[in-house]
Amino acid sequence: MKHTILRSLLVLMLFSLSSFAQSPEGQFFRTYWYQRGLEFGNPKFDERFRVNSPEAVIHPQYSQRAEVRENGMMLIPINEDLRQIHRAELYLELWGGNPGTANKRVTVNGRTTYSLQDVGTYNRHCTHQYPALYLQPTDLVNGYNAFQFACDRGSSFWGNFSVSNAALRVELRRDHPDLERAGIRGFNALIKAEAIPGNQEAIRFKLSSSDDSLISSVDYQGFYYGYDENGDTMTYGWHGMTINKEPQAIIGTAKQYPFSSDWDTSMLQEQQEMAVRAVVHFKDHPELTYLTPVIGGLFATKSRGTRVTIYQSRDLPAPFWSRNGDKKSCTIDLDLDPARIERAELNVVVIGGGAGRGKNSFTLNGVPVAVGGNGKQDILYQKITIDPKILKRGANRIEVLADAESDSIEVLLPGPALIIRSK
Repeated sequence: MKHTILRSLLVLMLFSLSSFAQSPEGQFFRTYWYQRGLEFGNPKFDERFRVNSPEAVIHPQYSQRAEVRENGMMLIPINEDLRQIHRAELYLELWGGNPGTANKRVTVNGRTTYSLQDVGTYNRHCTHQYPALYLQPTDLVNGYNAFQFACDRGSSFWGNFSVSNAALRVELRRDHPDLERAGIRGFNALIKAEAIPGNQEAIRFKLSSSDDSLISSVDYQGFYYGYDENGDTMTYGWHGMTINKEPQAIIGTAKQYPFSSDWDTSMLQEQQEMAVRAVVHFKDHPELTYLTPVIGGLFATKSRGTRVTIYQSRDLPAPFWSRNGDKKSCTIDLDLDPARIERAELNVVVIGGGAGRGKNSFTLNGVPVAVGGNGKQDILYQKITIDPKILKRGANRIEVLADAESDSIEVLLPGPALIIRSK
């Protein structure tokens, strides 16, 4: 059987991570989101779509839990003439599962099995990812498409992962009759970049399109070196993802003409070869989107004597989760005097935040930091301003503690990082 390694959310948009070569024209997509519920052919036994390793059904401790009744089957109906599409992709918002879970995979309509890239779960880390599975038209049917997910136990106590949301996206040919009927067949758009007077560390983007009246909003996405917030293991690449179907960690969204957005690069390391692209949404056809060509050759500069550095932990526990009063910690080493710090920012991705959590559930050098806390088991990416006075030259200690039986906190890869702007 054919296997394909999944990539990050933004690879979903069909651009190579190793090239900024521009396509002469943009691309049109139509999106079909997975919907849970028996009325959509998708019965559910748990709040989230769960995938379990086979032995869970007879496990002495877990076999009677509701989520074990989930069979890992997902149906997504489409209405497409498959002769009129270039290709398709299955996009997932995925929690990586219990640490140690192995061989995560999905079979499409019983035809082709695709592997989901391991981003650290097998090595017992807490993970999340937003892969896009490239599909050929022959993988699909014009109707209900069946996606059978599976995994192995590996070294976990219970092989398990979950899919928060999923979408089947098809790339339409530019002469597709539905584009003609929607009045957007000849639509084109390009990104223009310009300097912002008096601010050398920001870039302004504007959209130049053939018909601005068709547009409802524009999402700008960046390719650069930075914190790996989407968990795809690539610090230099396309950044961003969706959480609950909404874009996160992108440059920005513009919702009115002239559809411009500013990119503040003041907390990025000095670098070249950055790039940007945009996803255009249409007023009367929310199921359709247009992906612009990439604009490359961008760079982030710093004034003389200024430096931005990403400091990550040297001793992440595996797994980095706290349950029932089990404290976990890690260390971030700084090689500079805090007096030289202009700005400090903590970047972290977590799951957790139940009502039983104490105020000291997440601390940096003993000082509480407001991480998480929405009371739901949702993935949450946060950038939190840190007072340089609480930092130290050398070892800086982060501690995580969930002190209630019903609560837990998971710190997902790549773990917490301090982004420091200094003189």
